[in-house]
Amino acid sequence: MLSRYNYTIIPFFIERLLLTQTLRVAMFNVSMSEPVSGQILKQTANAENKRFSKLAAIIQSVRPDVLLLCEFDHPGGGGDDGALANFRRHYLAVPQHEHVGIEYLYQYCPPSNTGLLSPFDLNSDGVISLPEDGLGFGEHHGHFSFVILSRYPIQVDQIRSWQHLLWRDMPEHCIPEGFYSEQAQSVLRLSSKNHIVVPIDVNNQVIHLLCCHPTPPVFDGEEKRNARRNHDELRLVTDIINNADYLVDDNGKNGGLSKADSFVVLGDLNADSADGDGIKAAIQGLIYHRRINRSVSAGTLTPKSLGGRFHRPWQPRSGRSNEWTHLSGLRLDYVLPSVDLSVKQTGVFWPDKKDPLRHLITNEKGKERAQDGSDHRLVWVDLQLCSQ
Repeated sequence: MLSRYNYTIIPFFIERLLLTQTLRVAMFNVSMSEPVSGQILKQTANAENKRFSKLAAIIQSVRPDVLLLCEFDHPGGGGDDGALANFRRHYLAVPQHEHVGIEYLYQYCPPSNTGLLSPFDLNSDGVISLPEDGLGFGEHHGHFSFVILSRYPIQVDQIRSWQHLLWRDMPEHCIPEGFYSEQAQSVLRLSSKNHIVVPIDVNNQVIHLLCCHPTPPVFDGEEKRNARRNHDELRLVTDIINNADYLVDDNGKNGGLSKADSFVVLGDLNADSADGDGIKAAIQGLIYHRRINRSVSAGTLTPKSLGGRFHRPWQPRSGRSNEWTHLSGLRLDYVLPSVDLSVKQTGVFWPDKKDPLRHLITNEKGKERAQDGSDHRLVWVDLQLCSQ
């Protein structure tokens, strides 16, 4: 027989179960970018692209509620030319590889600096041309952009961006001395794509998505301009979290996130804290930031996979292989919740050789190749939220 004490406890636990929900947040670099503008729109116009089908099946398998897709071409000024709508309609909403379709009611395609031609010669070769003289590297405006999909409403009128922030306006910036002319520095923006904060309303609880895709710290010379820019783009993320005084967003509003804001950092950050060519200080500063959930960034809940453990990149690595998110053997892709958010579980979609889903990341010969899917792996985090 249950005691009076038991009768009071059971309803309490039932109430707690009813008052909590799981929000799955994910990011995935899908490499849906082409050097010619409009090609992704054409390629998504029907359901015949086998690579897109695999990418959609991965998303359908993981089933995130909120998803950042990196390297998804769309107009550089922002908005959808139809490519994202096509991908949702012809791929995500339709069962792929025996997975149930998934629908997202809300989307956001931010403007991008990629392929936006500078009025001045940035690389001092005497010619102003793309991609090298883009304010962000790209063959056309909107090349390598990113988009957001959500099952929950996006507070569009509350979105903030730092697309126009000049690199030289960051205090203690790392601009290589003597490489860029004064004219170039007067127009060169810090964010290679964009840095945005997108609030989503999850049953009256607002979660701020802090999204970016810094330039890779390679493809430069002795001046290390890309490595330095990657470092400062990551510093910008930290400064937004810190509500730094110097920040002014594209609408003229000062500062970044407030201390009360719950947030999730999302992005292909092109930085590994242990390996690779990047300057490690900035990514380490972000991972170990006091407002970032340490268990997810560098603890027991770091997103992991089984398949990554058995991957053998061409270059020796010292980092944990089960935390890799890229075929090169690096952890480049991140979902980092703020410390006030409770995390249930995390993962990287990288099936091992015995997993029936393995074929979604390989070709018909069982080889993992970027051209058969993506060179990146989807990363996800489950947040436990209290219903309002």
